[in-house]
Amino acid sequence: MNYVFNGNWDKTIVFVHGLSDSLEYWRKLSSRLKDEYKILMYDIRGHGSSPLGDEAFTADMLADDLYKLLLSLNINKASFVGLSLGGNIVLSFTIRYPELVARIVVMSSFSENDDNLRAKFLEFADSIAISYEAFYDVIIRYVIPDDVYERNREVLECVKRQNALKANTEAIKYGIDMGMNFNVTGQLASIKCPALILAGRDDDIISLGLSEILNDNIGNSELIIFDDTKHDLLIGKNIPKILELLRQFL
Repeated sequence: MNYVFNGNWDKTIVFVHGLSDSLEYWRKLSSRLKDEYKILMYDIRGHGSSPLGDEAFTADMLADDLYKLLLSLNINKASFVGLSLGGNIVLSFTIRYPELVARIVVMSSFSENDDNLRAKFLEFADSIAISYEAFYDVIIRYVIPDDVYERNREVLECVKRQNALKANTEAIKYGIDMGMNFNVTGQLASIKCPALILAGRDDDIISLGLSEILNDNIGNSELIIFDDTKHDLLIGKNIPKILELLRQFL
């Protein structure tokens, strides 16, 4: 597995990225936190520079990958931050290995599907069956606000072309299937560590109702909603607030 692990501090934060992304997603936060915490970022199976392997993955499999990575790095306690698919991994990991978890931050994620999310997954599946470029064109409009998209259209087109050269479409398909079959709501009550749930008010993928299910079923949790924000919480205007929240919470 491809990973970056640095820092010499007592507390460790593990960042877990979302579907079709990589550890690079977390540079905006990690660069500002590296002088206060040990930071572990890694590429999940079939993403970034980590190989896919020979079989479709499940949330439990990805949680076990993370467990083995922590063992190899002698990390016996950490806080975990996961976005979207990464949030699924963090929830599964916390349920399976609670003794290793100090706190969790779940961003734009869910513990079960609703009709809207299921429809989005079907739309993503149809588009990735065509090409990575088709998938990107669909998902990007759900991820960032329209004004941000319009201001950065040329840059985003460049990003799409660059990502298409290295994207593993099979891994994205597996991730979509995993999301469609993910349901741990009945196990959330077993999570005893403090949890911070962050959501975008205008997220067209993850409804606020799904974020509220997380908050209602995890005993020691708090839900914070960001206005004028879709699925990607790390747009420029939110980063100072998210850093403040992370520092206070962790």
